[in-house]
Amino acid sequence: MARRTTRAARKTAARRPQRVQGVGSPRRPRGPAKTFTSQPIPVDFASSRHRLTRADLEISGIFHGESSYEGRVFFNNPKATAATPKTARSGYAGAFHIFGHGGCLGDPGHCEVNEHNRDAFDFRYPNPLTPARKRVTVTKALQEAVKRDKMVTVTIVPVVTAANRLCDTVNVFRCENMQFVTYN
Repeated sequence: MARRTTRAARKTAARRPQRVQGVGSPRRPRGPAKTFTSQPIPVDFASSRHRLTRADLEISGIFHGESSYEGRVFFNNPKATAATPKTARSGYAGAFHIFGHGGCLGDPGHCEVNEHNRDAFDFRYPNPLTPARKRVTVTKALQEAVKRDKMVTVTIVPVVTAANRLCDTVNVFRCENMQFVTYN
């Protein structure tokens, strides 16, 4: 009799649907995210001899499929962290914000962006995960940095504001290209 109960219990358990674990509500992670620091960049174009009226740091190809974060930009301060004050003395140049998508909930390959074969006359909206582009106006900070040195390093400190269990909260900032755009 005990055997039948055991078999019956197994059959019943097998018929019950498995409980799916949710991704949870967004949270602020406890640990710091990895910072990005560029190689030294020559910035002769920002000296007082030039007619520079505005300088922007343009960042393109930013991945935004996971965590939401604030990207703080510092010049000549590779040791900057989330606790570094946002002052000119510490090299703070500005910030940008990324509203992340919270990770991929689909099958493998579901969240890959494949836009390279689109026709020029395709009027559909682009894939929501198409890499982002941000522009930060850094004129005063760049002019101050050039007074001290003719080379500048750019440090991006991501401060994660929201993430769930699908998000990588350490390797947050990823981009394809970064450049200065100046106006005379």
